[in-house]
Amino acid sequence: MAYRAAVIGVGITDATSPRKQQYSVLELCQQAVWAAIEHSGIDPSSLDAVVTGNIDGFEGTVLAGKNQTRLLGVGENLPLTVINTGGTTGGNLMQAAARMVRAGRHRRVLVVGGPTFFGASDLQAAINTNSPMIIEQPLGMGAYHMGAFAASAYQARFGMTADDLATVVVADHEKAMRNPWAHLRYPVSKDDVLQGRPLSSPLTQPMVCPVSTSAVAMVVTEADDTDGLGTTPALIKAMGMSSDPYLGGGKNDFSEMQNLAILARKVYALADIRNPLEDFDVVEIFAPYAHMQPLALEALGFAPPGGGIDLIRSGSTDLNGELPVNMSGGPKCTNAGVAGELAPYAYAALQVMGDAPEPIQVAGAHRSLAHGTGGTFFQFENLAVFETYRRSTTS
Repeated sequence: MAYRAAVIGVGITDATSPRKQQYSVLELCQQAVWAAIEHSGIDPSSLDAVVTGNIDGFEGTVLAGKNQTRLLGVGENLPLTVINTGGTTGGNLMQAAARMVRAGRHRRVLVVGGPTFFGASDLQAAINTNSPMIIEQPLGMGAYHMGAFAASAYQARFGMTADDLATVVVADHEKAMRNPWAHLRYPVSKDDVLQGRPLSSPLTQPMVCPVSTSAVAMVVTEADDTDGLGTTPALIKAMGMSSDPYLGGGKNDFSEMQNLAILARKVYALADIRNPLEDFDVVEIFAPYAHMQPLALEALGFAPPGGGIDLIRSGSTDLNGELPVNMSGGPKCTNAGVAGELAPYAYAALQVMGDAPEPIQVAGAHRSLAHGTGGTFFQFENLAVFETYRRSTTS
């Protein structure tokens, strides 16, 4: 028998800087989990599995996922699955839970994404180890440089300017100010962005995501299992993940996200998406660098090559635009590692449930798209399509 999976509960904690956090990692995970359970309306005793994840080497302990789930208060005998797929761990958590439900092995699965960037004495040095050790590390290449590869290639091919990048950053901050859970909830001007600390050309510090701490949790269940629910489920209509080469030399073209474009075609076919710009009501893209948002918009079929910036400048990606994008403010304003990668899925689900925070809720949202990416030169991608689900009353 084939089952369908749906999200019935979401919990997101307030985000802040690790230097200012007032709660332990375990306490943040507890807050997110109990918020998700309360949102769903279910009894925690109905949960029968937990999926969590970590990025070994970035946290202050090995297998942080096990530590984050020790005292959640949802039962001591639930089977625990710990996933580590690097920067895509968060997005893959929900997909793993959905597959467990679709297979009929579990009824209700709790997904927990905790904060990642705690405990490391030199976080940037830890993140830089993501750079391939065969060639790139001996050349001194780190995370900023890997991000700048695509920005420089896109700039050279399509004539993108620093002002274009600043436009993306200003828009994301305006959206984050309306999201009560976001980290950087303040406005920035184009001058603030352009005069920011140079990192790796053409990127300045305001064009790159912050280091945040927060936790995100979701409850995934069989779609027709609506007993005791307090929400309208978000049906996981389609999902998928993919990867391309680890080494930078294996890339064909840094000016476009070819791997994401291929994945999008596969996921769209599963969800019967014919015209992405018309078929989606809201989109959450994982774009920790400013240039990644227009690149992703193009790969996902919302704009032609080189047209992502024009779509953003037109206002189409704002709250009342044709295609609201990253109404949460996105990872450009909040990035807590595993929790940050799970967040696009949480916000996309909340939108079609009609339960996103009121200032960022897209009116009448019925279908949403969530995106995650990570790894060296962002070689891993994942996507999920959510739809508002109402159980049929026909026999």
